[in-house]
Amino acid sequence: MTAPVKPRTRPDLTVVEIDGEAVVYDEVEDRLHYLNPTATLVFELFDGSATIAELSREIAEASGLPDSQVERDVRTLNQRFRKSGLLATVGEPAHA
Repeated sequence: MTAPVKPRTRPDLTVVEIDGEAVVYDEVEDRLHYLNPTATLVFELFDGSATIAELSREIAEASGLPDSQVERDVRTLNQRFRKSGLLATVGEPAHA
């Protein structure tokens, strides 16, 4: 049985946050990513310390939203971040 994935953003990204929204620069791909406040919050929480289910429960508890809705949204963001190359590969060192 494999351990649950604990998403972690790539350590080599440059992140600037302004008014709760983030701009993420990926120097490797020479791309900018604009994150709305919700995506910014989830991006910040993807530090490799918790699973998607654990993070979703914490967000749901803090926001008062239903667990199932939050987990669905967090999983969607996880897929988008992964597809955009913003997440570290499983097993990749925490520091570049």
